[in-house]
Amino acid sequence: MGHRAATVRHIGGCCPLANFVMNLIPTSRRAQPEAAAPALLRWVRRPAGAPVLICFPHAGGSVLSCLGLAAALPAHLAIATVALPGHAPDVPGAPVADARHLAARVAEEIAAELGTDLAPQGAGLTLLGNSFGALLAFETALALERGDAARAPRLRLVVSGFRSPSRPPFEAPLHRLPRAVLLAELRECFGAIGPDLGDLIGAREETALRADLEACETYRLGDAAPLRCAASVIRLTADPSVSVAECEAWREVCAGPVGFHALDAGHFPWSGATAAFARLVSELVASARPAAEVYTLAGRSALFLPARES
Repeated sequence: MGHRAATVRHIGGCCPLANFVMNLIPTSRRAQPEAAAPALLRWVRRPAGAPVLICFPHAGGSVLSCLGLAAALPAHLAIATVALPGHAPDVPGAPVADARHLAARVAEEIAAELGTDLAPQGAGLTLLGNSFGALLAFETALALERGDAARAPRLRLVVSGFRSPSRPPFEAPLHRLPRAVLLAELRECFGAIGPDLGDLIGAREETALRADLEACETYRLGDAAPLRCAASVIRLTADPSVSVAECEAWREVCAGPVGFHALDAGHFPWSGATAAFARLVSELVASARPAAEVYTLAGRSALFLPARES
C-alpha cells in the first residue's frame, strides 16, 4: 500500500460472480462454542488436492473484493479469501487495528485447516496480498514459519501495492482524519477510486477502513526473523504510492529467494487489471521457487521482470 493505504473496492454485483457469493463456505464446519472467534477464511472454491491460494484484500476490503480475481484464475486452484472482523455483515466483531494480532489468528486457522498442504508432500499454499493485504499476508507467513520452520518449502508469498515491512511510513497518518478530509486524501492518492467514493463507504465500511489504515500506519517490523519461504514482489508501475526502492527493500525481510516482477497497473490490480494480474499470479503459483533477475529500463539496471504481454 506504500505511503498511503487503500480504500474499499467491492467486486461483485455482476451475474457471473453471483454464484461465488452463494458458495462462500466458512473454513471450519465443526460446531464451535458460542464464544469462539468466527472463522476468518471463506472458500470461493476448493477442489480436492489442489494448490491453495489465500487472498488478503486491501484496506477496507472484504470477501467481495477478491471475487473478480478468483473468477479469472485457473479453475484448478483452490481459492479462499480472508474475511476480517467487522468488514462485512456476516463477519461479527469489531475491526482490529493490529496486523500482527490479525495475522496470528489467520495463521492459526490455516495451520489447523491446511496443515497437510504445507507438509513436504502437500499441494502447497500461496498467500496473495495487495496493499494492506500484503502486510497481513507477510505477517501470516512469518507466523506460520514460527509455528513450524518445515512449512517454508511449501509456502509462497506474493505481494503488491505495499512498501517493504522494513520501511516505516513517513507521511502523516490518515486513520484519524475527519471523514471528508480522509476521502479527499484517498481520492488524491488513488484517483481510480472515482468520485463516488463517499457513496461506497458507509459507517461500517469507514470503521473497517480506519482500523486497517491504523494497522498499516502503526506497524513496525521489530526484530522478526527473515521470511524463509519463496516470495514474489509485483511492482505496479501505475501506482505512485510505492517506489521502486520500497519494492526492492522487500529483500531486507526475506532470507529465501525473492522474485521481482513489474505489471502495468494501478493500486487496485485485482479489479483494474484483473486478467493481466491473474495471468501473472497463475504463473507464479505454477512456477518453481523464484529467483531475482535483472533487466534494463531507461538505461539503468532494475530488479524487476516485466510481465509478459498477451
